[in-house]
Amino acid sequence: MTQTGSRRDVYVVAIGQYLPGEPIPVDSIDDVLGRITKAPEKVVSRINRIRPAMKKMLGIDYVHFVLDPVTRRPTETNISLAVKAAERALASAGMPASDIDLVMYAGAWFDYMSPPSSTFVQERLGIELCTEMTIHANCTSVYKAIQIAADQISIGRHNTALIVTSQISSTILQVEALNEQRVTVDQAILRWFLSDGAGALILSADNRGPSKLRVVETYLESAGVGLEPGMIAGAGVGCNILEMYEEGRHHLTQDLNMVGKMAPKLTREACLRMREVTGQDTTKVRCVLLNLPMKHLFKVAEETMRELIANPDVILYSNISRVGYSGPAASIVALDQYLAENSLNPGDIVISFAVESSKWMHGGAVLEACR
Repeated sequence: MTQTGSRRDVYVVAIGQYLPGEPIPVDSIDDVLGRITKAPEKVVSRINRIRPAMKKMLGIDYVHFVLDPVTRRPTETNISLAVKAAERALASAGMPASDIDLVMYAGAWFDYMSPPSSTFVQERLGIELCTEMTIHANCTSVYKAIQIAADQISIGRHNTALIVTSQISSTILQVEALNEQRVTVDQAILRWFLSDGAGALILSADNRGPSKLRVVETYLESAGVGLEPGMIAGAGVGCNILEMYEEGRHHLTQDLNMVGKMAPKLTREACLRMREVTGQDTTKVRCVLLNLPMKHLFKVAEETMRELIANPDVILYSNISRVGYSGPAASIVALDQYLAENSLNPGDIVISFAVESSKWMHGGAVLEACR
């Protein structure tokens, strides 16, 4: 479709999610990922001491992994998870894949550096011709995709967009992928709340699907200039793979002390800016989906949101305790499950918000229930 001078409304017409395997109780995570036994004695001792407290500290009861619990081999890829979520969204909308003219894959992990994941999703869905884009970010990648897709549809460049995201953490957290001699306690803690999963959204100028949500506004910011990354994974183009493994720089690492100190302040500031930029009438906000992976961060964000939103009955929603934290997919999984459990009236506002500690970015979307 060619670009026009007028702006069109954009709707979330369908949502799909896919969580692999059966829910794994947090107490059984080591059985699937493998127990860390060859790390330095002090590290192993501390891991063993804090293990009983992880469920209470993180607020996680269950996770999902692509790993077969017997063979410990992966049963899915990032692409296959994304395709299954997309198929569910298409089925929910009663829409053939051929109606999609923009495919966007958003996420931090890719099965291949090249070609981009979006092209594989396109191929597996049988979409012969479309525009495709792949966005590289973690928790904020979905909001970036929503903003780009909504803007493209609004100006008339595209009519119907498929946004897909997936995250597989288990294959990089299982003991076989680690150099145990270089494992830190912070790296081990990630094994107790990161989960695998995928989500899909279909956005369109035609409000024909079951979700009945209008994209009111999106918000993105990067506030990490001068700050060290709060999460990092070292593998990259041109690296010496053997050297990286020997030094443990391939491990997914989050500085939990830094996150605990910085995230509350930065989250509060981001929420204030988001309210100012979007100009949202907060009396209409029915629910805020807070996609935050740790219990204490959720409580801080909850206090901030209740202060900023002029509706004492607003619901602060998270389902991470039931499904674990699947990175960017968590925002779609939470939206899908909230809508399945609750009904909205026309005009009700749902806000989705996430923090990405990798370099301190924030993302949000404001959605309005419509007829």
